[in-house]
Amino acid sequence: MTVAPPTPSILVDLAMVLGVAALTTVACQRLRLPVVVGYLLAGLIIGPHVPVPLVADPGNVHTLSELGVILLMFSLGLDFSLKKLLRTGPSATLVALIQGGFMAWSGYLVGRFLGWSSLESVFAGAALSISSTMIIARVFAALNTKGPLAELVLSTLIVQDLLAILLLALLTAVGSGAGLSLPALLFTISRLAGFLVVVLALGRWILPRFVRWVADAGNSETLLVTVVGLCFTFSLLAAKAGYSVALGAFLAGMVVAESGRERLVEHLVHPLRDMFVAVFFVSIGMQIDPAQLLPNWQGLLLFGGLVLVGKIISGALGGLLGGHSLRNSIRAGAGLAQIGEFSFIIVALGQSLGVVGPALFPVLAATCAWTTLSTPLLIQHSERVADGIERLLPGRLRHFLMHHRAAMGHLRNLPFRKATWSPLRRPLGHLLLDSLVVILVGVLGALIQRALTPYLETRGLPHRLALYLVWALMAGGALWFSLGILKQVRGMARIIADRATLAAGLETEAVGDAIRLMLELALGSMVALPMAAILQPLMPPGLMPTLVLAGSLLVAFLFWKRMGALPQGLVEGSEGLVRRRRPPSGDRPE
Repeated sequence: MTVAPPTPSILVDLAMVLGVAALTTVACQRLRLPVVVGYLLAGLIIGPHVPVPLVADPGNVHTLSELGVILLMFSLGLDFSLKKLLRTGPSATLVALIQGGFMAWSGYLVGRFLGWSSLESVFAGAALSISSTMIIARVFAALNTKGPLAELVLSTLIVQDLLAILLLALLTAVGSGAGLSLPALLFTISRLAGFLVVVLALGRWILPRFVRWVADAGNSETLLVTVVGLCFTFSLLAAKAGYSVALGAFLAGMVVAESGRERLVEHLVHPLRDMFVAVFFVSIGMQIDPAQLLPNWQGLLLFGGLVLVGKIISGALGGLLGGHSLRNSIRAGAGLAQIGEFSFIIVALGQSLGVVGPALFPVLAATCAWTTLSTPLLIQHSERVADGIERLLPGRLRHFLMHHRAAMGHLRNLPFRKATWSPLRRPLGHLLLDSLVVILVGVLGALIQRALTPYLETRGLPHRLALYLVWALMAGGALWFSLGILKQVRGMARIIADRATLAAGLETEAVGDAIRLMLELALGSMVALPMAAILQPLMPPGLMPTLVLAGSLLVAFLFWKRMGALPQGLVEGSEGLVRRRRPPSGDRPE
């Protein structure tokens, strides 16, 4: 009698994952729920925390989910290029940096409020700072959302995906302990830069030609095997170099995109990617322990509320500062008000490094589920909310926002000429240098604090007084460079405002002055919020929120004062434009 060979366990687990996921996603489609919710529910069913007689091996499912991460990052790399990033313009970068910096900073504060460790709170803030490309793309396709809104949101996601790649590399250093040492962190960053230069330089000149040659041969199967092989090879190289496999897959996608055949490759990889991304979300659901949800109800409420309120407000602020209409800015913030695949990749990295505890994952998964459900509703109803807010705004402020939008619109339509924008090169370099020095002073202050505070305490000073004395000395050291940041921001804002008002034909000095303030606020926010997110873990808990609150009140006072300088006649002349009849539905032009 012939004995049948044992069935491989990974085959059993794959059949269980896909079979249960098929049933749950079909049910979600019937109920008009996002398929991501079905994947998470499937993971919950076959996970070890629910008493259902279907339990998959977490190790096997995790291995399969890594394939989903790699293929997802490869697809993002295919869709990314420096030319595309330049084409999206500074508005997307502005929204991404303001929203990402605010969410990373506030997410860290919420984590510390919940009693989590400093490193765990860093990972929590980073996870909240990135929105979901996959979820938003599917929601926009279902709602047939196009025009300026879709362009702004999808361009912002491109920048956020790039920032997420940088976050993965830096968090690997921080989680492994290098971030606690300034020399080790600088060495890690320089090693990462060298790795990127070598991989991209070799890949740019050799591999695109090879991919183009394979694609032109006309055999789709050979092309699919070739590019997937390159994807996993780059992931292996990144892992061997001590980085995330996601980074290697993203670089592979960028290299293949240089071949000019990225659309064909994306069409071939798309079904394979979707299948393993489904496995990835199922693996996330398997790690949700329902018993952890009730004890962490505070985290569920705080993180869910922060994602909804914080992302909408910060995204809308970035859109307004970038010169978009109030309506599209609020709708863009609503479209970005969720978390997704990158958030779980970041937290999974923290778990693998042993710095993220068991409480964060179920809180993040529940936040992802209900913000995914709320995203279509937010997009659909945000236009009505935006109209109500616009009607409540003072006429002077509506008038100014109209002129600022017109000026920025003309500025975006100007052809890019190096001679026109060359005056920005020098102040931008000084701005980056001064910002880097302030961050280094903050890191140095954290190191000095550990050594000097115990010494001052032995001299009879209370702990809090000794702590703030050390940071007052550090603030004095960073004051010169902080003033340099302010000087460069004001100089760059003046240059851009002059070009914007000239392009828009706005000759009123008061309007130009107010636009300069908006640009100062935009550039300052792009620098200040990411710096706050970076420096917050190094400083005493209440110091940075106090500084941010004081700065916000000062900016609000200066802004309202500038509004009072606008000519009343121009305000009255703009009221008719504000009250004119609008189209009943659909995306409206900027």
